[in-house]
Amino acid sequence: MLMKYYIGLDAHGNTCTFVVVDAQGVETHCVRVVTTEKNILNFVRSISGGKSLTTEEGQLSQWLYSLLKNEVDNLVICNPLFISKRSGPKDDAADARHLAQQLRGNFLTPVFHEVSSLMESRSLMTAYLDVVKQCTQTQNRYKALFAKHALVTTGKRIYRLRDRIAELPNESDRFVAQGLFEQIRVMRESRLSYARRFREFSDTHSEVKALTTIPGIAEIRACLIAASVTNPARFQDKHHFWSYCELVRHHFISDGVIYGKRTKRANRHLKAVFMGAAKTAMTEPGALRDYYDAMIKKGLPHKAARKNLARQIASVALAVMRTKKPYDDSKVKEKIRSSTVEKI
Repeated sequence: MLMKYYIGLDAHGNTCTFVVVDAQGVETHCVRVVTTEKNILNFVRSISGGKSLTTEEGQLSQWLYSLLKNEVDNLVICNPLFISKRSGPKDDAADARHLAQQLRGNFLTPVFHEVSSLMESRSLMTAYLDVVKQCTQTQNRYKALFAKHALVTTGKRIYRLRDRIAELPNESDRFVAQGLFEQIRVMRESRLSYARRFREFSDTHSEVKALTTIPGIAEIRACLIAASVTNPARFQDKHHFWSYCELVRHHFISDGVIYGKRTKRANRHLKAVFMGAAKTAMTEPGALRDYYDAMIKKGLPHKAARKNLARQIASVALAVMRTKKPYDDSKVKEKIRSSTVEKI
């Protein structure tokens, strides 16, 4: 019978520290290597027997997953937020040892990883969201220069009219405005280049193309959904997906007493996508608009109706990714007709 070993890996850009314990929790190895593909593979392959390995979710986790998924019997990329705290000073070997023991006890919460083009596209989406955030912040700073002098800056034309900078009354503000104006121009061009990339990505991935047929979801939102979900089979049902999208709240219970509701910390970007899609779908004729109107007639406030609509769109998006078939308004109308309204 093969011995079973549990490997804790504390990975960094320069070095990786491995600690191995057996089924009884006895430490058998504690090794530090320079972070290279060859060194990591050599050590893992040197351990004979059944092997389970864990490392924390981080910058290197996807690379390590691709490297080690076929080298061990069980690979767990764990969520560091749910690892029990250990006493003592910060130390790589101690961290790896703690990971190995937590893995042996099956106390770790895994983070989903796979090797696919959709998984690789996550870096594209992360970079795009960063550009959007930075652009919004820069635009707010630019408008603030005019607002403090009571100069009107309604709408988005202000970001294209360089001549407006001359209206600022002092040289310092004009100098700052010139720099901010140029930053906004560059970031807007960058957003356009990302949009072109998303259109290309949609054309080469059938599930992304199918997502764009859903009301309220165009290429960018479709790419963000596909990159976040990657594999719809990992969600047991629509309720688990709603929780992942932060579209439902869970009861906070202690000793049988409900102390309120809390939203599970998950994917806030998907929440923004589906709430935004709901806002768009409310203005377009079809099953989704009819569903929203029906909820309003039942007496639900706009906020609750919009969130219910966002959940329905999330359910549709998950189904579309599973089947890779375009949105069918007639089927959605029939499905929604039999569904119940979820309270916010």
